[in-house]
Amino acid sequence: MPRTLGLIAVLLTLTACGGTVTQHSAAASPSATSTSPTPAPPSPAAASPSPPTTSPSPTATLASPRPTGPNVGGCFTEADGDIFRYGDGYTGVITGTGRVGVVVSYERGGDVCAWRPLADRLNAAGYRVLLYDRSGAASVDDLIVEMAGRLRKKGVKRLFLVGGSIGGHMSIVAATRLKKPAAAIVSLSGLAVTDEVAPLEVPLLQITAENDRSPTPSSVEAIARAAVKSPDRPVIIVRGEDAHASRLFETAQGPMVLNAIMTFLAKYDG
Repeated sequence: MPRTLGLIAVLLTLTACGGTVTQHSAAASPSATSTSPTPAPPSPAAASPSPPTTSPSPTATLASPRPTGPNVGGCFTEADGDIFRYGDGYTGVITGTGRVGVVVSYERGGDVCAWRPLADRLNAAGYRVLLYDRSGAASVDDLIVEMAGRLRKKGVKRLFLVGGSIGGHMSIVAATRLKKPAAAIVSLSGLAVTDEVAPLEVPLLQITAENDRSPTPSSVEAIARAAVKSPDRPVIIVRGEDAHASRLFETAQGPMVLNAIMTFLAKYDG
């Protein structure tokens, strides 16, 4: 399908879901708001109190125990994919199959588990996904380049870089360093500077919350304007939210954010 029709489809999808899309220097559309359902009033008290009991409720549930075997972050195990070790005792996992791959890099203070909603969607759509743990002191762009190489060795022919906050920022930087270009980049709440994005020659989707303080919507739009060599650089402002990076998945507009990412990647996956 021609790129123009694809962009129209994205715009229609996002507008219906409450997001706003701008194309680098274009002005943002009027704010869209999301509402949460009104909580139901508490049930009336019973006529007579229940007698005390010392036995646990039969409906009580226990938290799932952390896996004791090989795992990444406590939420990806060998049942999910191939677990690997790298560096000084850090781990990663490659889930799914196929020749189109995605390297996911989380935000500072985050973890791989927060990105599971996206990883599951990507796997269901036929993408191979790499997620990895890292130390806070690691050079993130170096790690992204390394992880991209791991996916290439698995037979991945087309590669996407996706990240949140510093993970999104460094995905942009890493994309300018790859010997074989990435197919596209997705940055959630990432902040870059002009000198870093100016050399970028691949499509770039940026998503941020309207009330996020860093990056602000205006700074994200400035990044898009600076990416003058990128052939496609939409910006989505999630109206009425202040969630940062993967926290956007937990908001009322989380499904819209996930759908926007999937729609964008589908435009360039082959």
